[in-house]
Amino acid sequence: MIEEPSERLIEQRVRSRIYEILEILADCDAGVDLVGIRGYFDLFEDYVHRPSIEAGTSALSKDERVIVLEIAEFLEAACETNPDFTKAEFIESDWPGKIAPTAREALALFLRRGLFSEKVEEVEPGLPVSMAAAR
Repeated sequence: MIEEPSERLIEQRVRSRIYEILEILADCDAGVDLVGIRGYFDLFEDYVHRPSIEAGTSALSKDERVIVLEIAEFLEAACETNPDFTKAEFIESDWPGKIAPTAREALALFLRRGLFSEKVEEVEPGLPVSMAAAR
């Protein structure tokens, strides 16, 4: 029987997926080429607008949450500029170039803290809940 992951483990995995999407956004035009115009917008949207992130109860730190929501605002502004961008039009608009520096800043912020396990609940990266309880 497969055990369902805990809410905490799901939140840790969501943080990992956001980190991976930030890598795509940080790649500027190459990121758009990698996932296409819809993927560029939709991948981030799929993970960021979760009640836990908006409420501040996810595995994201306060600073990580702030910068991730800032990037979400950039993407929303880009989409409002032209909701029917083609990939070429989007790249020509330089929105990827405007978003990439903040995505790189977010990556650095995530790495300062480290990445969580996707198999074991952790209080902080590298500190399993069981070890924290033993302290």
